[in-house]
Amino acid sequence: MKRRIAYALVACSLVVVIITILFGRDIVEMVVVFHQWDKQMDTGKKYMDSLTDKDIPVWIERTKKYLNGYDLNSNGIISIPPDLQKLKIVRIDAIGERVYYVWMGGMDHTDLEVERMSDGSFRFTAQYNDESSRVIWPKQ
Repeated sequence: MKRRIAYALVACSLVVVIITILFGRDIVEMVVVFHQWDKQMDTGKKYMDSLTDKDIPVWIERTKKYLNGYDLNSNGIISIPPDLQKLKIVRIDAIGERVYYVWMGGMDHTDLEVERMSDGSFRFTAQYNDESSRVIWPKQ
């Protein structure tokens, strides 16, 4: 009985060693990528949660420009100005009456959505990931 357990442990160890040799680098790279994504999403969340009432007018003016077609390149993509690059925003999308300031897109999403309402006011929604978001302005 002890011999069978010893053989099973040796076999399992060999499988782990083979998998590590064959896929170790890929596994490490995948872990690093997911860690970077998590950091990027956390950066966006922290910034959105830190917005104050004095920040809102600046974001509204910026959003008005983008909604009016300012700074679109030939592909309809908005160039990211240096001040937003410092915030680690990776993409800006203007769709309809909304502008999305994106920290993470693709598999999961982290963005600040600024929407121009029909009465001309603006609503800011922080999307932390695909399951979690909240309106951050106007404060409710």
